[in-house]
Amino acid sequence: MQIQTFQFELDQQLNIKSFSPAFAKICSQLCENKPLLEAFTLLTPKIPVSKQFLTMFNGQLVTICPTGNTNFVFGGAFYQIPTGYYFIGYPQLTEMGKLAEMGLSLTDFVNHDPINFYIGTLQLKESMYEDVRKLNKDLKASAEHLESLVDQRTKELLQSEKMASIGTLAAGVAHEINNPIGFLLSNLSSLDAYMQSIIPLVTALSKLSPEDKNQIENLTQSSINWDDLAFMSEDIPPLIHESVDGARRVSKTVAGLRSFAHPSDSTQDRMSVQSAINLAISLVNNELKHNAALHYEPGDDCYVNGNLTELSQVFVNLLVNAVQAIEKNGVIDIDIEETDNTVQVRVRDNGCGIPAKNIDKLFQPFFTTKEIGAGTGLGLAISHGIIESHNGEITIDSEVGKGTCFIITLPAADTLD
Repeated sequence: MQIQTFQFELDQQLNIKSFSPAFAKICSQLCENKPLLEAFTLLTPKIPVSKQFLTMFNGQLVTICPTGNTNFVFGGAFYQIPTGYYFIGYPQLTEMGKLAEMGLSLTDFVNHDPINFYIGTLQLKESMYEDVRKLNKDLKASAEHLESLVDQRTKELLQSEKMASIGTLAAGVAHEINNPIGFLLSNLSSLDAYMQSIIPLVTALSKLSPEDKNQIENLTQSSINWDDLAFMSEDIPPLIHESVDGARRVSKTVAGLRSFAHPSDSTQDRMSVQSAINLAISLVNNELKHNAALHYEPGDDCYVNGNLTELSQVFVNLLVNAVQAIEKNGVIDIDIEETDNTVQVRVRDNGCGIPAKNIDKLFQPFFTTKEIGAGTGLGLAISHGIIESHNGEITIDSEVGKGTCFIITLPAADTLD
């Protein structure tokens, strides 16, 4: 195992086994056998840390911070090894002065792979420019491998952004939910069929004469509440049907979640724009219902040539951004307009709005106005790339204090003969 500058190793019980000297300079609370959750807090994605999480996010981009210091953020990835796990990351420094204060110098970053180093150093101020230029000499030695590394890491970041977009919906447990929901639906269907045979008997028993009821109680040696039988025979069928409906809704949400989280092959086919919006809404429904009122009337289907997974990711990003921009009394409107040649979708919120000076930067990779650790700055950049790959455009109309409107324009698909 290559020794990296900022690295620690975990055993199977998620206790820290060892850590690099550079990590010790920054995190004085590190010690061997200390549980991971006592030393660090996971910021992105917001999913509880467990062995299942570390396995699922093996090699994926995450952000963590030392416990009790959420302003000091590390970006990196956990990797699974036979004896446990190890983390390789980089500190997201925003001030040159922090290096000297913690006894660090730019040589402490040398051992990082080029992509993680590039992401970390993008956040350093212009005062670090001359030092970065010196390190670029070393990076040029790996130029012939850099293109393939960038492509691989971009795919990892794309998948990581998908997971971050759905936040607390716990996409990682979708597969585990699917099987028990299947059992539940099957059992409820069987129960419904059984009750169709039993309910007529229960109804008939509730109508027996008092003498017959006494005789049944004597035979069964039990006291029966005859007054409840008629009520139960009427109440049981709707209870079963409501449970079946609820289980089917969970199953539909899990299916959408798995479809969204699955890596896309970018194939574009004739599809309904409403289907991508509906999938996105189902994935972020929990965030929407607790933070904003959604106004959306799908209307007749509008068709484009597109990729369902990719377009739904665009709408997930826009809806999540809209929710995060809203402070109170939130309202989000989705409107669809079709012309002879285009389909236009507007996603409008009454949030805080975007300053004019930032609008031109929103689609730049790694640009974010969110707090450190709250976002990767890739959501809108990825969305812009997806819309461009669909031969469309995405524009912004925003006013500080009043809200923001994202306008997506896509070429309409040819009508079927």
